[in-house]
Amino acid sequence: MVEKKKIAEAETSKKTEIAVKKKNQPAIIRPQRKKTTALAPTSSSDLWQAFDDTFERFRNDFEDLLFPTNWASTLALIPETRVPVVDLEDRGKDYLLKAEMPGFKKEDIEIEVAEDAIAISGSAGWKYDKQGQLYICKERACKTFYRQVELPEAIKVDDIDAKLSEGVLEITLPKKAPKQKRKVSVK
Repeated sequence: MVEKKKIAEAETSKKTEIAVKKKNQPAIIRPQRKKTTALAPTSSSDLWQAFDDTFERFRNDFEDLLFPTNWASTLALIPETRVPVVDLEDRGKDYLLKAEMPGFKKEDIEIEVAEDAIAISGSAGWKYDKQGQLYICKERACKTFYRQVELPEAIKVDDIDAKLSEGVLEITLPKKAPKQKRKVSVK
């Protein structure tokens, strides 16, 4: 009886294959395009294809410009810009702005202030002034920066104090009318 069960299971587990004939499908025949010349008339589809080809070349050239495969040669063409890192602290009666300015001298920094914003700009670095020098390698460069910070409250423009110490610029910005704050206890 066990043998009959094994034989029955073996027969049911066999897969039957069905052969399906494939029909002969005709090959797709595409009409050959005529090459246009100055003397031969052009069809509207030829014009559209020429437009598509031109646009595709433009898109490929534009992508190569934005995303080149050789980044090293492209990075040499991009000027280095630096944005100073800034912290703005609200101290109640005034704001304290701290900006990292390593390698900058106080003569190289310009500060412009409005009632609701402050702008810091300047330049620092090595400047190659002498034309007669013969350099084998020039890697040091003059770097410029510009940073504008919007302030949440109006400030007293005439009472601003700025000092540069160990590469950190500290600017004290007194508020015109400090807002009163109070703590509220939760019940």
